[in-house]
Amino acid sequence: MASTSVTRALRILTLVAHADKPVTLKQIAEDLEIPKSTAHGILRDLTQERFIDACEPVGYTVGLKAFEVGAAHLRIAGVSGVISSELVDLSRTLDLTAHYAVLDGTEAVYLYKQDPVNAGIQLASSVGARLPSHLTAVGKCCLAWLRSEDVPEHVHTTRAEDPGRLREELLRVREHGHATDDGQVASGVQCIAAPVFDPAGLRGAVGISFLKGGFPDLNTATEAVRQSAARLTAKLGGVQR
Repeated sequence: MASTSVTRALRILTLVAHADKPVTLKQIAEDLEIPKSTAHGILRDLTQERFIDACEPVGYTVGLKAFEVGAAHLRIAGVSGVISSELVDLSRTLDLTAHYAVLDGTEAVYLYKQDPVNAGIQLASSVGARLPSHLTAVGKCCLAWLRSEDVPEHVHTTRAEDPGRLREELLRVREHGHATDDGQVASGVQCIAAPVFDPAGLRGAVGISFLKGGFPDLNTATEAVRQSAARLTAKLGGVQR
């Protein structure tokens, strides 16, 4: 059985890491439903170990040590330089924002992002951001190559959304080899993504984002993304499906 203190510490760290601004002790205690005294003790320990930073006014942000631990995953995976360089090339070729994401539960997690020199828009995504898998182009790519019976556990939808419609879209994604997001996450922003494979199968997805109607030729953009994903797949030793 997992240690309650360890579990609470990890949940606090996760909450703080995903916040857009410093999180207060009161908010942490209320959101995680733990006593303030307990939360304060855990925060003190996390701060001493530099996993959490205390800031003024009284609040907490993610610390440098947490970044170091997270970066170790990318380093051990041995693909950081390969993906980063490919995103740089894709971003420069199209003069658009390029990103790479993986599927985690019901969300697409953005691990890498490359903005063009003269970025014209601010994206909803950023490195470390989590967005609903079924709404993002990168997420749809990841879902499309799952076994059909495994898709529901990786999708969190509301009653107003039609599962049948998503199934049909994922079939089209798999057929055409790429996915799109037409303002489903950020109004007025379009995304195109293609899947990346390694020897074990689907690894993640590479994509681009741009203002709706801001790119003169969608076919050109789509082909550039598909080629980028194919190059990454080849470099990772995978086979494009």
